[in-house]
Amino acid sequence: MTQPPAGEDLGEAVARLYVDTDPVPARLLQAASAGLAWRDPDAALAALLLDSAVAGAPAGIRAGPGPDGDADDPRLLSFDSGGTVIDVEVVVDGGRVRLVGQVSHPVEAPVRVRHSGGEWTGTTDRLGRFSVPDLPVGPLRIWWGPAGPETTQVGTATFLT
Repeated sequence: MTQPPAGEDLGEAVARLYVDTDPVPARLLQAASAGLAWRDPDAALAALLLDSAVAGAPAGIRAGPGPDGDADDPRLLSFDSGGTVIDVEVVVDGGRVRLVGQVSHPVEAPVRVRHSGGEWTGTTDRLGRFSVPDLPVGPLRIWWGPAGPETTQVGTATFLT
């Protein structure tokens, strides 16, 4: 075995070897960069509390679609971050997605949904409810929070429809 050049440690030599012999595909680098673009460092990430697609199913098993290719029932998701709960009903119909949700804080506040085609923006009503009628199937992420220096936005983990 040859020794790495002076000043280069084993880790750098192995990394260089992989770059030379098995480079990361460009499409994978683009996907990784796009994933990082969904981050918002000033927001709190809400943890998934409930996903009805897996509730009651053995670990690692997801509920499947109905015989026509669409889900039989709406999917219910619940996220929590520091006492802020976001409950969402997800309905997939005809290749489109509809969301109906409610935030545990009954105030009007901005809500946005990032999706593969861009971003939907709106506002919760005075009871904390929101509805998004027409989104593409794919990854979705919800952000909610009153604007202001003393508040923190809450973002859900990305979920697939």
